[in-house]
This record gives sequence, structure tokens and C-alpha cells, in this order.
Amino acid sequence: MNHLKLIYAFLLATLITSCEEPFDPPFAGDRDEVVIEAYIEYSPDRDVPTYVILSRSFPFIGTIDESFASEIYIKDANVSVDDGDKVVSLNRICIEDLPQAFREELKRELGVDSFFFNFCLFADVVGDLNIEPGREYRLEGEAEGKILHATATIPRPVPLDSLWASPVPDVNADTLKQLTLRLTDPPGPDFYRYLTSVNDGPLLPPITSVTDDKIFDGQSFDVNILKAEPRGTDFDPETFGYFRTGDRVVLKWCTLERNHFRFWETLEYGRNNQGPFSSYTIVESNIQGEGGLGVFGAQSCFYYEISIPEN
Repeated sequence: MNHLKLIYAFLLATLITSCEEPFDPPFAGDRDEVVIEAYIEYSPDRDVPTYVILSRSFPFIGTIDESFASEIYIKDANVSVDDGDKVVSLNRICIEDLPQAFREELKRELGVDSFFFNFCLFADVVGDLNIEPGREYRLEGEAEGKILHATATIPRPVPLDSLWASPVPDVNADTLKQLTLRLTDPPGPDFYRYLTSVNDGPLLPPITSVTDDKIFDGQSFDVNILKAEPRGTDFDPETFGYFRTGDRVVLKWCTLERNHFRFWETLEYGRNNQGPFSSYTIVESNIQGEGGLGVFGAQSCFYYEISIPEN
């Protein structure tokens, strides 16, 4: 009987598999697209210039090395942002032309440890744009013979009530601490994202950095936040997400526009849901125009600094 059950199970699995149709992503291998990564940020704590990074799409299967990476970024383009009062043309800035102090600050904002090759971005260097919550902006870019555009509105800022460090559950781990925030979420839909920086390192997002407020709309609550680690680093389950005593931590806390939230939500889901049995995920884009994709992200952010105490 056991052998018959195995045979029946095998036949059933074969039948189900034969009924399934293969899913082929609706993408050709020779796509030639311009990828836009653009951010506009309101912050009462820091002046973060609006900036745009342009690159070319490339096949999923291929070799990525230094020469490939240096060629994938687009250096020649016309990029502008309309803030409703005026149109501001963004200046091209190449990494090799920046003073070292500016390079360090740019690394922190982009969340990288170093620049292995020269690339260019386009930025509102002198702050000509009027940056304020509730204002709509229109991005226009012309590159590689393509004309692309997108619109974004800076969402309302939602600051934290408080932020503090507390002991971890393991009483023997006296050098580890966890950070807890208290938030009063205003009524209505809001979308949140956070990043952390430790000891003047880059601002990094955790594995899952975004959330909406569907389950806590209009409520006040406390929640622990995770220390973000660079992708590809070794995973230690004993210390994952915790900070160490003596660490100087910067928490970047942002509210996002919905399109910006969906970009990060789908991107992080695709990153974290990998493997031979994972589902296929299309990262959502709000870039319009033939031959373009990416994100024009609008956000309101606060920067909180805290030193993890010894006791």
C-alpha cells in the first residue's frame, strides 16, 4: 500500500506539472532602456540636493566588472526639474571632479563605502528648487535619444516622538543594545522608510526598509528598529539588528509618496525572495516615456543622532 501511495502521489504531481504553463517574463533580451534614479527630499535637518543618476539597462545574465560598471552610467544628458514656479536645469557632477570632503558626504547619502569607478550624476547644486511638502515636481530627462518624464509630490513629514536605546533580550549580551522608536501616526495613509548609519558610515537600509500604516493608522506605538548591514556581509544571528555600546548612530526617518514606496517595496521583495522556487517580481516604475524606467522619489525626512550608552 505504501508503494501504491507513492505511485499515486508521483502521478498526481506529474499531472499537475503537465497542466502548468511556463511563465516567460514579457521582456526581450535586447532591451535598450534608460534607467532613472532620482530623489527630491524635504528635510528641516539637512540640505540634501535633488539629484538624478542615469544608467543603461543590461541583461540579467552577464558579467559585471569594473569596466562594465564604468560604461553603464550615462554622462551626457539634459535633466531638469519644474517646481511649479520655475524650471531648473540640473548640473552634471562627476565623481573624479569632486573635492574629497564632498565625495565622503556623497558616499554617505548614496549608501556606499567607496567609489570604484568614475560616474556622473545631475544635481541642483546651488538649491534653486523650492523644496516643501505638498508641492508637485516634474522631472524631464533627455538621454540616449529618449525623452522621459515623471511627476512626484513631497508627502507630509511625520517626525518621531522619541528614540532610545535599551538592553537586548539576552541579559548576558551587555555590549549589545537595540534601538526603539515611538511614533504617533496621523490619520490617513502614510508610507515610511528608514536607514541607519553607524560611526559615520554610509546610510544603509535594512533588509526590509519600508512599511505602510494600514495596521496602525492614527495610533501611537513603540517599535524596535534594526541596524542595517551592507549587502553580502556575513550573517550572525546572535547580533543581527543590534547596535553596540559606544556606537554613534544616525537614523534617517522618511515618509514617502506612494509611488516611491511601491518602488522600494517591490525592489526589496524581489531581492529578498530569491532562489529557484521564488516568484517573479516586477519592480514598479513611475518613469513615463518609451524606453525608460526607474523612480522619481519624493520624501520628507528627519535625521536623528544618538550615542549608544555603556549602561
